[in-house]
Amino acid sequence: MKFSRNDRKRVVDIDMTPMIDIVFQLLIFFLVTARMAEMTRADIDLPPEMGEKEASKEQAGLVVNVAASGEITVGERTVDLLELESMAAELASATGPKGATDPSKFRPLVRADRNAAAERLNAVLGALERAGVKGVRLGTNPPTVK
Repeated sequence: MKFSRNDRKRVVDIDMTPMIDIVFQLLIFFLVTARMAEMTRADIDLPPEMGEKEASKEQAGLVVNVAASGEITVGERTVDLLELESMAAELASATGPKGATDPSKFRPLVRADRNAAAERLNAVLGALERAGVKGVRLGTNPPTVK
């Protein structure tokens, strides 16, 4: 069998444009989501404590920030104690997987500034308890070793 010259010179061209487009879209997506995560995080000076040794893989569901001024924020919204209580009650009574309600699994994260009044933190914890929350997690910074 004899091959012609044209058969030996055929080269398969691979168009890289779609792959480059997808890479740029992923890059833009991750840059935007990282920036949004920074913007929603409150600037709070957390107390230096060790905290839990094992990293928790469960989602908080509700992150409550208590600023040094006593202001309570959930996400980007400033709320009062009654509003916080109603939000927590709604989330604590939400149905879990397979329609089972298990309020003991709902553990919100409370991030209190180290300069916030203990009275304000106790009021937040009391509101969460009245809402039916069985336990909370407190946000801390690990202490720096000198």
